[in-house]
Amino acid sequence: MILFVIMLIIAGDMCAQWHPGATIDINNVKTTLYGTGNFFRMRTNGYGDNIADYGYTVPADGIQIYDAETNETYTNYPGTIYQNTMWLAGMDADNKLHCAAVRFNQNGEDFWSGPLRTTDATTDIYGVMEYHHVWKIKRSDIDGIINKTLTDIPEDILTWPAHGNTEDGYAKNLAPFVDTDGDGIYNPKKGDYPDILGDMALYCIYNDNFEVHTESEGEALGVEIHCMLYGFNAPDDEKLNNTLFMRSWIYNRSSNDYNNMYAGYWTDFDIGFERDDFIGCDVERNYYYAYNGSAIDGMGEPESYGNNCPAQMVMILGGPTADNNERLGMSYFLYHENSNSDNGDPIKAQDYYNFMQGKWKNGERMCFGGNGVPGLPGVTDLPCDYMFPYDSDPDNIGTGGITPEFNGYWSEETGNNGNPNNPYDRRGLASSGPFTLKSGNVQIVDRAYVTYWPTNGFDRDEMDVWADYIKNYFNNNLNK
Repeated sequence: MILFVIMLIIAGDMCAQWHPGATIDINNVKTTLYGTGNFFRMRTNGYGDNIADYGYTVPADGIQIYDAETNETYTNYPGTIYQNTMWLAGMDADNKLHCAAVRFNQNGEDFWSGPLRTTDATTDIYGVMEYHHVWKIKRSDIDGIINKTLTDIPEDILTWPAHGNTEDGYAKNLAPFVDTDGDGIYNPKKGDYPDILGDMALYCIYNDNFEVHTESEGEALGVEIHCMLYGFNAPDDEKLNNTLFMRSWIYNRSSNDYNNMYAGYWTDFDIGFERDDFIGCDVERNYYYAYNGSAIDGMGEPESYGNNCPAQMVMILGGPTADNNERLGMSYFLYHENSNSDNGDPIKAQDYYNFMQGKWKNGERMCFGGNGVPGLPGVTDLPCDYMFPYDSDPDNIGTGGITPEFNGYWSEETGNNGNPNNPYDRRGLASSGPFTLKSGNVQIVDRAYVTYWPTNGFDRDEMDVWADYIKNYFNNNLNK
């Protein structure tokens, strides 16, 4: 009993403060994947050569800065994303809301390491601690196993979480692997190896039903999520070399069938200096993005890009499958403010669920123009599904086929009744839904994080070329 209490205290501290993480550094992006639903978060405040871990750092090797006063050159590590997470919410058969969502874990946790039992969607401290890890796999090591040239198998391949403890109620098959001898048992010493995408992949398993949800205050869903972040070493392919992909498997281990379910993809963008950004979305291509709201990023801060500033896209390559068997894309997009207002930060489960349905915290639908809040300057009375689509919705999909009475395309530059918004810190949410997540079933979500480097200043048409290239690459090579 004493040992169990000690383990509980240790694991509680691990979950609340020390999320497991590993760094992917295969191309022009370097970032840390944290294994409990917190992706890319910058956990340190420092910059420079002694940085301890990474938000979403690009370029991976940093930017060389020359200091004329000291006649020295030093390295800064600017990035484009401060935090990225996935939200999930839906209704059970009794029309009760279930929600799992985190932003900064300022109030607590909704997710913990490890799988859930298939019998009752529970886990325990031992399960949490056993899977409190992010596995890092290199394609070169897998090739070494296939070619029988790898003499020292890395620990993360040896411990790949291919199987759960079936005697304790967990699923037999967890992380995907190539079973070379067909015996159904993962054994890398006999030639089996992890089935990854890309030239390097990070893999983690986490769940939403170890403890009470203290971040969203939502009722647990009983979901087990597997996440693979992967990229390619493609120095001769600028677009692919500035992209990371993510695949998430959402397993419903509970006995509930969830309807009106939504998956939300939330990003706190920091394009270098965090307080001079704009945000927008592309309806046709299913992505949202942030870009610098001024010609020069920042005012010389260590984290700023200066005059060579990228834009960051988050693409929904394939969302959950809807009831009509079609994969969803970006169903809604909005940005919310860092405030306590109706369009400010979500606090409770219903707030998260409202946002994923294109509604504000008070339940009102987002409307076209201004900042999307009905009754405020520049906002029409026309409900809409997408904020700041610019010219990407020529068929008016986001307004139900109705052409908005609005002078000019809706963007941050025209947001407030034709007047530009003030650039600042931007937090965006795209969502896919509604869909059904039945008991025992799995839904798959594919995303891409594309850092677009403009040729000569930010250009939406040029950014679309990057988006089309990555979408086509995914469809032709990875959509399996």
